[in-house]
Amino acid sequence: MSETEQQIAGPTPGNWMVTFADLLSLLLTFFVLLFSMSTVNFENWKAVVTTMSSEFNEQRPKIDLQPRETTNQLKPVAGAGLNLNYLQALLKRSIGTHASFDGVLIHKEKGQVVISIPASLLFERKATELKPGSIQLLRRLAGALLQIKNKIRIAGHTDSIPVSSGKYRSNWELSLARARIAAGILTDSGYRRSIMVLGLADTQPPSLEDDATNGLKLERIDIIVVSEGSRKGLYDLF
Repeated sequence: MSETEQQIAGPTPGNWMVTFADLLSLLLTFFVLLFSMSTVNFENWKAVVTTMSSEFNEQRPKIDLQPRETTNQLKPVAGAGLNLNYLQALLKRSIGTHASFDGVLIHKEKGQVVISIPASLLFERKATELKPGSIQLLRRLAGALLQIKNKIRIAGHTDSIPVSSGKYRSNWELSLARARIAAGILTDSGYRRSIMVLGLADTQPPSLEDDATNGLKLERIDIIVVSEGSRKGLYDLF
């Protein structure tokens, strides 16, 4: 058919589709331009996307989003502590050679190593005033404790004689205050791990039947090295 015949016959029935497609393209471009210039409400947009996804794609797998744990919620894994036998030998070698530790007893007790320091080496009688050289003694001890990963507790002990000064009303308060002072000196000396502080007054006197605690004083500061997390060796029977 010639060009003249086509003009006489009129336009082809499908030509309107080309014009309609161009119109839709222009409208889509216009809406994209408006969208790029506007501020999106994320919650509303998320609802629209979710609705369209579920309506037009029923086979689309659903994703259940769970809140992610923050760093504060993650619990760090503590490293294993030292073997008790080795720990006792290490502490004796580290502090047993100093003359200032004369009277300090290092012994094992109920699955833990206890460093018992007579209160007379650190404090005045029935008081919390420090004696000369007590800070240096605890600083040397802090240097030895920095080498281990085991947790420690500090417990204050007293005899049953009532407190005569008005600063503390009972041996409970006195024993706790002494333990807190010892813990503070260890912390100031570089020990950075947490320390549990206990005031036990005269509730735990030394056992007279235990040879390992022979010479243990009533009034003392016990630095208890806990065996939590330690791994037993092949020949560690105790």
